[in-house]
Amino acid sequence: MSIEDNKVIARRFAEDVWGRADPAAVEQVVHPDITVAYPLLPETVHGREAFKQVLAQLQAALPDLRGTVDEVIAEGDKVVVRWTLAGTQRGAFGPIPATGKSVRWTGISICRIAAGQVIDDRGEEDALGFMRQLGLVPTPEQAPTPA
Repeated sequence: MSIEDNKVIARRFAEDVWGRADPAAVEQVVHPDITVAYPLLPETVHGREAFKQVLAQLQAALPDLRGTVDEVIAEGDKVVVRWTLAGTQRGAFGPIPATGKSVRWTGISICRIAAGQVIDDRGEEDALGFMRQLGLVPTPEQAPTPA
């Protein structure tokens, strides 16, 4: 596969898989042996079936979730994607009960492509900003003043 092909696959992974949990996209661009790791995930995810469960939980928590790609850079079999996710938390997100709050957060992922599918997705997201928007962590303005 060419670098341009890999960029298309990574873009589809960010927008259609993470951003919409599209089942057809999952089957087409997610490798059966995928590994996924992000700070907001409680543990590293191994395998397409386990990843589908993560996507289902994310969609249940943020049913209107949508992802956009802000930038794509590729070299060899690796593609870096700078992305934005946005949605409204209408269901539990792990131990966090539904808040009804809208969230928008950004992140950067490094995807490795093998045989036309994403086999490795590791990233960093604005977890602090995400938690602040849900009201779980106070902003500096909200923090108590030390006595």
